[in-house]
Amino acid sequence: MSLDEIIDELRVCNYTHFDQFYNETKKTVFFSIASIVKDDSIIDDLMQDTYVKFLENISKYQNKTNIKAFISTIAHNIAINHYNKEKKIIHDEELFNYIPDEKKESKSYGEIRVMELLNDLDDLAKEIVVLHVINDLKFKEIAKIVNKPLGTVLWIYNKAMKDLKRKVEDDNEES
Repeated sequence: MSLDEIIDELRVCNYTHFDQFYNETKKTVFFSIASIVKDDSIIDDLMQDTYVKFLENISKYQNKTNIKAFISTIAHNIAINHYNKEKKIIHDEELFNYIPDEKKESKSYGEIRVMELLNDLDDLAKEIVVLHVINDLKFKEIAKIVNKPLGTVLWIYNKAMKDLKRKVEDDNEES
């Protein structure tokens, strides 16, 4: 069943396929929150708040548009609101232990190294890279989510990718 078909069901309070919707969007929501909140003990609560808010605002979603961008915006706003209230800092090393992934129980060395490299980026750069690479959002959608001009988002992304590439090359030289 497509996400648009599930959303049509959700609009009439039929939650039969909500689990499928959740499984297809949870990583997007997780990364949208985790790249901002920085408090791993709160991420699950904010994910839950995101889905509640999504259901409350489901009438605003237009079918055939990017649902992941829509729900990422909701998650981003909830995370920003929480961050502004709490002003807490998370220990980034612990963050990725909570990534929901039904396929893998343990992380390979490569996955751990990628996470370490991402943690070396500043928060905005990390958020942009995650939204584009992991959540597969377009730069135009990311610009709306982070409330920055498209050119700025592209510049930050390209700079971050160059930094990551340089670090990977340095790692390979050391090996």
